[in-house]
Amino acid sequence: MRAVKLFFISTVLVLSFGSSDPAQAWVCKASSSTGSWGKGWHNYSIGYARQRALLECAARTPYNRTCYIRWCR
Repeated sequence: MRAVKLFFISTVLVLSFGSSDPAQAWVCKASSSTGSWGKGWHNYSIGYARQRALLECAARTPYNRTCYIRWCR
């Protein structure tokens, strides 16, 4: 009986740690009218993913141009 409980507990622990896969992460893409783009991602925060995408796009965009978020998933 003790072995069954130990097996059950270890199985639950393994499954609970395995649920934080990258497929559940937020991903955003930003682009500008010049064709520059940037992607940002974060496991929990859509706000951080959006900010990161805009920052990466801004680094590739010429002066006086603006980047916009195109999509987030």
